[in-house]
Amino acid sequence: MEFRFEVKARDAAGRIGKLIVNGKSIETPAIMPVINPKQLIVTPKELKEMGFGMIITNSYIIYKTPELREKALKLGIHKLLDYDGIIEVDSGSFQLMRYGEVEVTNREIIEFQEKIGVDIGTFLDIPTPPDAPREKAEEDLRITLERAKEAESIKNIAMNAAVQGSTYPDLRTYAARELSKMNFEIHPIGAVVPLMESYRYRDLVDVVVASKLGLRPNRPVHLFGAGHPMIFALAVAMGVDLFDSASYALYAKDDRYLTPEGTKRLEELEYFPCSCPVCSRYTPQELREMPKEERTRLLAIHNLWVIREELNRVKQAIKEGELWRLVDERARSHPKLYSAYKRLLEYRDYLEKNEPITKASAFFKVSEEAMRWPIVYRAKERAERVAKKFPEKVKHPIFGEIPKYLSLSYPFAQSEGEEDFTIEKPRKGEARKYVMAVAEYQFGEKAGEAFKDAFVELSRKTGMPRQVKAKGKHLATFRAEDGLLTLGIEGAKRLHALLPFPKMRVVVNEDAEPFAKRGKNVFAKFVVDADPSIRPYDEVLVVNEKDELLATGQTLLNGEELKVFQSGLAVKVRRGVEK
Repeated sequence: MEFRFEVKARDAAGRIGKLIVNGKSIETPAIMPVINPKQLIVTPKELKEMGFGMIITNSYIIYKTPELREKALKLGIHKLLDYDGIIEVDSGSFQLMRYGEVEVTNREIIEFQEKIGVDIGTFLDIPTPPDAPREKAEEDLRITLERAKEAESIKNIAMNAAVQGSTYPDLRTYAARELSKMNFEIHPIGAVVPLMESYRYRDLVDVVVASKLGLRPNRPVHLFGAGHPMIFALAVAMGVDLFDSASYALYAKDDRYLTPEGTKRLEELEYFPCSCPVCSRYTPQELREMPKEERTRLLAIHNLWVIREELNRVKQAIKEGELWRLVDERARSHPKLYSAYKRLLEYRDYLEKNEPITKASAFFKVSEEAMRWPIVYRAKERAERVAKKFPEKVKHPIFGEIPKYLSLSYPFAQSEGEEDFTIEKPRKGEARKYVMAVAEYQFGEKAGEAFKDAFVELSRKTGMPRQVKAKGKHLATFRAEDGLLTLGIEGAKRLHALLPFPKMRVVVNEDAEPFAKRGKNVFAKFVVDADPSIRPYDEVLVVNEKDELLATGQTLLNGEELKVFQSGLAVKVRRGVEK
């Protein structure tokens, strides 16, 4: 069994990742279209051709259907479904929630999943619906955790371990922590379909964040049963990596047409607001006049295209540092979604821990809610700290009064509001103060002292600070794109001497030490410790277990993630002490 998950890019608490299972890989966030093995509206092979590299089907339905069971045991599930991508299966838990019982034991369904060759299995957890009595939620969770331990002891495949606990956040966090101690690969958040069906998105936020707070951050999180594109941006911003849904087919059967803002009935449409292969070829009237079976299939294909397009939009927003803007836009498509968005912004500490320190795009004040985004809170808090040493202020149209010497840096200079912010070039003799203030902002208290004797070269074109040197040695670069510092080795040495352990440090084992010294990247499996205050895209000091400086570079992960991830890049090393 092969399973790896690594992070490639991030924004808010969302992340673009690479998920590798048994030699097959997909990029996350991703959705698994649900396949009903008894009724194929769109075939698995067609789904693969459309770009869906992962599907989910129900192993309990296959188990309980003699013909399907015999074929699956003989051929394996990939040949049964004619699909060579990643196949995940549910265990019958959904049927258990809907109908109250299933005719299979936990051990039996796990062993059956292994025999038919699934890539990712699921044990028979107990999904407790929203608003159940606490006593029932606690008892169901007790059984789920018992079954998790049984599954852990017998499984030979990658496996889901669903976080349950009804609408009790403390139970969700407890379940997540207990499951994180066990050897599982993916954590679905279960029994949330009733919340989404009744538009209780605010409660969904509480359930998801409570679960995320207890989960190991190196494991993908799957929001069971979520497949409407209007929820994707918000869910990914919360930290969801995987989705699944039969909505594309169920809505099609009911003549419903998906859009990123909601669902429309085919009978209401005069024009298609979409250019997918279906909408480009047919008019709403032509679809309405088709036989039911053909119309259902075409609507399902359209729905899949919209789902795929929205996930691509979310991923592009992550790459550009624009995910919060997309969430803000999507939240206005429904009052309940807007309420959920505001609720998510209340989880300040959770969001700030995952929020990148810098972004590819400017901060846009697109709404009043934008002033509650974690980058704003962080900027204000750090600016207040810097102001104690550098009290000179300037008036900023978005952030109010800020330290003058932070006015060239992200997010203050790289921001757009109703009024423009005039950026003043450093006056003669002031450039060093800009560098010292930014160091305090970026690396913490006392960091500015590392540059108190620095000479700062100004750009001939722009007059802005660029290279930072002292006694002929390069200390840092004042970055043009965001006004933050990229460290040279001499600057890293000075910070290392000034900042107490473990401040801004990523500690690697002896295997990685010679490579880091020579300027090679640091991979997560070699990290043994890290400063918990490190944030994504921070400039960090790479040290060995004796706290000897090895290198400096930019981390992709936060401090907590650096300690638990076992695959993927941890620090993009810029310079090693030997190179």
